[in-house]
Amino acid sequence: MRGLYGVPPERFIAARDALASELRAAGQDDEAAAVKKLRKPSVVAWAVNAAARESPEEVDSLLEAGEDLRRAQRKALSKAGTDDLFTATETRRQATRALADRAVEALGARGATHRDRIVATLEAASLDRELGQRLREGTLERDAQPTSGFGAIEGFEVLEGGGERAPAETAEARRERVREAKEAERAAIRAERTAEQAASRAADLRAKATAAETAARDAELEAKRSADEAKTARKRADRASKD
Repeated sequence: MRGLYGVPPERFIAARDALASELRAAGQDDEAAAVKKLRKPSVVAWAVNAAARESPEEVDSLLEAGEDLRRAQRKALSKAGTDDLFTATETRRQATRALADRAVEALGARGATHRDRIVATLEAASLDRELGQRLREGTLERDAQPTSGFGAIEGFEVLEGGGERAPAETAEARRERVREAKEAERAAIRAERTAEQAASRAADLRAKATAAETAARDAELEAKRSADEAKTARKRADRASKD
């Protein structure tokens, strides 16, 4: 069943129906019904699945970075500071970028236009354990959007070392601390997105520059050939005039 998610999206339905028919012919009606219900992956989900199958170790790195980020968020809320949060956010950004690069490559020329959605899907999978498992298996079906990083840990009782309850603080002080931490994370995410977009634009510009250089070299060669032909023609004309 997992093999279906390696089939290009435009061939998914045909491959799915063929597999369901094979299972039904083999008397595996329940399995056939389950396969028949599978949805065709979106373009972004297909690319992310392809990257996950190609680089399972990078998937592990991303999911580990997500766990580290959750721990750092809890630590920030328990007044341990935000240094770990920034470190964890940067580690996840790097892990996300590595996998996003592979997913973009899997899509070829159209990959750059889907990069933002690929990054968002990977960020969501790094914080959502169910999505993370599907990423590990390479069976994502749809794009995803990450929830607020702090939303992922709402409902936890924040404790400090040794399981002891965190020192009491006023409700107003806690709200202000949480607000500052959330704003710091939002700023980090905005910076990540800006960096990713700048990298994409830079890649496009490099590609255009390479194409322009190639065109310039071709034009120079054509000009040289034309000049050589003109010289040859001139010599022939001179010889003809002397005869």
